[in-house]
Amino acid sequence: MSSRLSLLSAPQRSSVPTLVGMRPRDAVYATLKRRILLNDLKPGSALTELGLAQDLMCSQGTVREALLRLQEDGLVLRAGHRGTTVTPLDPEEADEILALRRRLERRGALRAVPSLTPEHWQDILSLQEAMDHAATDNDTYLMIELDTAFHMAIFRLAGLRALEQILLRCILHSHRQKLWEPRHNRPLGKTAQRHRPIIEALGKSGDDLADALAHHIDTIVDVAPGPATETTRKEQ
Repeated sequence: MSSRLSLLSAPQRSSVPTLVGMRPRDAVYATLKRRILLNDLKPGSALTELGLAQDLMCSQGTVREALLRLQEDGLVLRAGHRGTTVTPLDPEEADEILALRRRLERRGALRAVPSLTPEHWQDILSLQEAMDHAATDNDTYLMIELDTAFHMAIFRLAGLRALEQILLRCILHSHRQKLWEPRHNRPLGKTAQRHRPIIEALGKSGDDLADALAHHIDTIVDVAPGPATETTRKEQ
């Protein structure tokens, strides 16, 4: 793919998912997914079908179906008579998830570039443009959805179909962990801009793309500088 391709060729269109016109079961799933990813539903929180049905004004069957889908995403844990809880966030587990995500995206990058077509290129540019708009609107959840779509669009070029759901889970959980991290401090505008080096690398080579994705993943959490604690002073 020629390096002459640039963001200047981005089409003036974007597709943004909305609850309007959704089937009830899809709307309930989308609503609960949003609450979990934004940590409005805290890690470890107990969820009941009856309580959620009353809150969302829908049937328990609709809630049950949504919870089953969230279980497939790894966002809730269902344990029979013990009920359903929001999946906990564990720092050690988060590190393993990021390491797995890094490995998958790097592997996919090497196969993605040779499969890139002008249509794929335009779709990816559209996602970048949509992220810019989401940043302007300060829409954190939409940024999560678009970021996920961006990374999955590149990975799907690799044709590693059996690994797609695994990567999707990793991306969802890395977003949760990032927003839960109290030291994370990155404006949405910078979050959107962080994808531009990936696009530039996509127009060069698989190795360039793999390196760009690795750096992107390694710097997901932006820790704002602050006063050194007693612990950090000792470490320094």
